[in-house]
Amino acid sequence: MSGIKPNMDTRSAEAFLQQILNKPVTDLQPIEQGEVSKVFSYRQHDEEFIIHFNSGSEGFVRERYVHETFSSQGLPIPRVLEIGRVNEDLCFSIAEKVPGRTIISYPEAEIKQILPDLIQHFKIKNEVQLGRAKGYGWIQPSGDGTHESWPDFLASFFREEQTGFWHNWYALFEDTFLEKDVYQHLYGIMIELSTYSTQQRYLVHGDFHLGNMLTDGQRVTGIVDWEMAFYGDFVFDLATQHLWTPQLQFPEMVRSAWASEGRDIPHFEERLKCALLFKGIDGLRFYAKKGDRNAYDSVKAELLRLVD
Repeated sequence: MSGIKPNMDTRSAEAFLQQILNKPVTDLQPIEQGEVSKVFSYRQHDEEFIIHFNSGSEGFVRERYVHETFSSQGLPIPRVLEIGRVNEDLCFSIAEKVPGRTIISYPEAEIKQILPDLIQHFKIKNEVQLGRAKGYGWIQPSGDGTHESWPDFLASFFREEQTGFWHNWYALFEDTFLEKDVYQHLYGIMIELSTYSTQQRYLVHGDFHLGNMLTDGQRVTGIVDWEMAFYGDFVFDLATQHLWTPQLQFPEMVRSAWASEGRDIPHFEERLKCALLFKGIDGLRFYAKKGDRNAYDSVKAELLRLVD
């Protein structure tokens, strides 16, 4: 399955925008980010916006809640202006465009100059007040999480009965190169390690990498794409960052920065390994569904080294 992103080209996006806005847009540009959404930036008069197209609106609603609830606590989260439906198969959201460029677009030497400010924003994210919200897992429209415990949320990702994107995903064991014995081995270790996470809940971005963070070259100007946000262990965001840019050693940078303030991260190694396994196992089935054998083999090799 190679066509995971929705079918939306620049011309169709421009026509749709002019139809719903009833006024012309300019400087429409595709943004190459994410694996399951089509994203474009555009200008209207002197203002800039972002439009996402996705098969479902659940992530857009979650992103709007995150902005409304947590942006006032010091997190630079773009405001979602509109959520709607293109047709029965496709949804959209329009948000304000954050100024700046993605951090990943900078040379590594300059990225390293920005990381101290990113560490500060990571600290802010982990200190936001969740209010009356209950539970772990995906943030629902009510603000509550979807599950009563952290291990149960992790297990829910890989249950056989799923809806949406992972409906009937066990068929991948028969129809693709996804190996059930490898999956079961890694999954068992992940669930065992999940018990090391603290009971305290944190706001987790869910896709916390430098492609989802913008900067003016010195400071972080925005953290975008909160569609996968959930309540749980903040170390999972460190794992995502490490998977994308391992050479930066971001988890160790955060650990060291907090240690200098007298703050410890209990069971850091076990929690990070659990998170890396979680992201990796999900990556295995994703690349199997996508038909990308090279990526699958690369992730598999890294995971087996991790648990060796």
